[in-house]
This record gives sequence, structure tokens and C-alpha cells, in this order.
Amino acid sequence: MNAPEHNLIDLHALRTAEEGPGASGAKAVPDESRAKSAQDEPLQEEAPPRSRLGAIMLRQGAIDATAIERVADHQRGNDMLFGEAAVALKLAKPRAVARALAEQEYVSIEAVGASSIAKEVTAFHDPLSQDTESLRALRTRLAIDESRRLAQGRALTIAIVSAQRAEGRSWLAANLAVVFAQSGRRTVLLDADLRNPRQHQLFGDSSRDGLASWLSGRSAVPGVRPVAGVRSLDLLTAGSRPPNPQELIGSAAFERTLGHLSTSASVMLIDTPAASECADYSLVARSADVVLMVVRERLSRERAIRDFTARLAEIGKAPLGIVYNRQP
Repeated sequence: MNAPEHNLIDLHALRTAEEGPGASGAKAVPDESRAKSAQDEPLQEEAPPRSRLGAIMLRQGAIDATAIERVADHQRGNDMLFGEAAVALKLAKPRAVARALAEQEYVSIEAVGASSIAKEVTAFHDPLSQDTESLRALRTRLAIDESRRLAQGRALTIAIVSAQRAEGRSWLAANLAVVFAQSGRRTVLLDADLRNPRQHQLFGDSSRDGLASWLSGRSAVPGVRPVAGVRSLDLLTAGSRPPNPQELIGSAAFERTLGHLSTSASVMLIDTPAASECADYSLVARSADVVLMVVRERLSRERAIRDFTARLAEIGKAPLGIVYNRQP
């Protein structure tokens, strides 16, 4: 597949500069030959203060003060992350780096070991992985839109869409929700795919109450539940499959639900059905502030991508970015 270059965000071409001695802060460093920014202006991530990784490791006793400068020099000279450099120099063990990064990103190592969250949620299970670093870089790119919405007193609402099934919508929605929550932002993940929902599987939620039962009047409360082990993340699953999914997604009750959830969060991510199966995605996209489109290597076809992009533009929701998913 030759993916269109318009606003292309290649997850595997994104890398974040981890904070270490002399670093100016967390920022996205894209490979310009493979990825283009969705905005022309630089993005500054609006988030609670994050301690530098070296300082955290020093406090935890994982590294001494004299070693930090050696690691920083190696990091700068080899275009590496601070943790990678520390391990490469054998000045810290991978487990120690993971524990320090977990503190930096608000992750509980103990919770990871006992969690029912699926291994596909890489941001939770492997905070040191390149996939997770790429997701943090994507989070940074979206931060300017988030700050604008918060200034208006509501959450940034992001719809994750794709032309066909198996392109990675649910994977991206789940992992992006985790990295937003790990940065200390109050985050809501909403599964609006009432036909083939997946978020309940990814997060080990067996409840039958969810969005569908709430919208159809069969539940007295929406059924938003906190995700164990991920501070600041709430999940509203799709619930039991209804006979009339499009009517529920197109209802005034759905709009009211989004409005209600938006007032209690900083970011809301919405998983949607594939466009090849129904028009539900367009109803969700119209209600979102930002649309991210997912395409997948060796699966997505260029003509389908272009046709789908044109359909989104027709409803006034041209994607802010096209996320190029290289997951096998």
C-alpha cells in the first residue's frame, strides 16, 4: 500500500525525547522523511509536571549522580532515550528503568502484573516499548487541541475511524487512552462500536451494562467504570449488542451522553465501527472535535483510503491525521 502523504502520522516514525539532564522537555521528534505533522505550529504538551527520568532513578537508588552525566552524554551522542542509554552502558537494569518510567508516566508496576488488561494494550504492559513511545508522541501532537477545548470548559473529543475492519481502531483507541491517562489527564474511553465492540475484551470488563443499555433506557446510569491499574482512566463499554445500533448512535441521548462525559474529563476517545460495515462512524465523527483515521500496512488499500477521506471531508470532518499502523 502506498499510503497518502496528507497528514500522515507513521507510528513507527515517531519518537519522544525523554527528559534527562539538559533536556528541555518532552516533545515529538518525527522522522520527516516518513511522517508529516498534522499542524504547522509547534505543539507544547499541556500536562501535570513530569520529573526527569534520571532524577527519578536517582531517588529510587537505581543510578548514582556521577553516572547520570555519562548516560546523558551517551544519550545525546547516539540519539537514544535516557533509559536506553543507561541500560546500554550497563549503569542500570531494564527493570529499574521500567520502574522509574512507570512513576514518570503514572503506571503501577504491581498493577501491571496482576491486571486483566489484554497484552494488546502495550502502553499499559510495556511502557518502555517503541510503540508506547510513538503513542506518547502522538499524544503530544494532540495536546494543542486539548488545551483549546479545556479553555472552553470541555474535553477534547477524538473519534478513531477507519475504512474497514482490522485496521487497528480499537487498538489505537485503547492505547492512546492509556497514555493520555498516564500523563495525569482525566480520560474517558467510549466504545461506540455497538456492532462489533472490543474495548470490554481489551480491558477485561465482563459487565453487560454499557452504552447501548444506557441509550435504550435499560440502565439507570451510563455504566462508566474506572480502569483498575490506570489512574485517571474511565471506560464506558458498548454493553450488550442492540438490534438498532444506528438509531441509538444517532439519538439525542447519545449527544447528551457525550456532553455529560465531556464536562468531567480532559480527553475523551471514541472507538467506532468500520466504515465498510455501516454509517455509524459518520454520526460519531460529526460529534467529535478531532477525527483520527487509521490505516494498516499490507491491509489497507489506497483507493479505499482516498474514498473514505473524501467521505469524511463531505461531512466536514476531514481527519486531523492518518495514523499508519504497522502492527503485524
